[in-house]
Amino acid sequence: MTTDKERTLIRGPRRVHRAKLSDQIADDLRHWIARERLKPGDRLPNEKALIQHYGCAKGTLREALKGLEVQGLVKMQTGPNGGAEIQLVSIEAAMQQLRSYLHFQVLDFEQIYVVRRTLEVALAESVVGRLTEDQFTRLETNIHECIEARYRGDRTTGRRLEIEFHDILCESSNNPLLAFMCRFLNGLLRDLVEFRSDCYDEHEAFGQHNVGSHRELVAAFRAKDRRAVSRIMREHMCCAESFMKRLDAAFRSDLLSAG
Repeated sequence: MTTDKERTLIRGPRRVHRAKLSDQIADDLRHWIARERLKPGDRLPNEKALIQHYGCAKGTLREALKGLEVQGLVKMQTGPNGGAEIQLVSIEAAMQQLRSYLHFQVLDFEQIYVVRRTLEVALAESVVGRLTEDQFTRLETNIHECIEARYRGDRTTGRRLEIEFHDILCESSNNPLLAFMCRFLNGLLRDLVEFRSDCYDEHEAFGQHNVGSHRELVAAFRAKDRRAVSRIMREHMCCAESFMKRLDAAFRSDLLSAG
């Protein structure tokens, strides 16, 4: 006798999603790479061995490996000794994946600053006492180049350099996740923001603010004054957001091709 539950199941069949075999193989290879603690430069087994292991067609395996290559996890080497070589996933590749996701979302700079206000302060605090003399030199050179760009009236270069100042700080953080998120936000602001207001005075004031804040930050970093660094960066983020509002900043719609 058919029960009520069985009748419900029969009346309302559901299509069961089955992952493509190539996707299943790619997932299994990712787990294997992690489980075996493979490092950049290590190789996966050759194509013949993988086909035998998975019992799949050559095209299916190559599709799986191509997926891993697109993700930046492996690089396909050609020739007699070719095959899939593990490589370090680049920051650029990871950021592009996030941009691809955000392309289909509604995004504005206010949402960016909700996150950036917190992360940039945490990043600045994390690099106190960790900056090298070479990085101090680059930070100071960056400030000088920002001033020169402003004198030339080159706003585009000036805005790019102002963001690069923050990228230099990311290099010294001992928190890779924090550094990655800050670099990602910096990239969005550098590559995708448009200023719809052309008010000269506001642009000039924004540039002056950035140079002044960056100079204060360098001095506080050199003094290893964590409290001052935190205060200056927090004020800097709040003021930068205010300038963005006054300059009517907005993101361009094409996050896929920028960067």
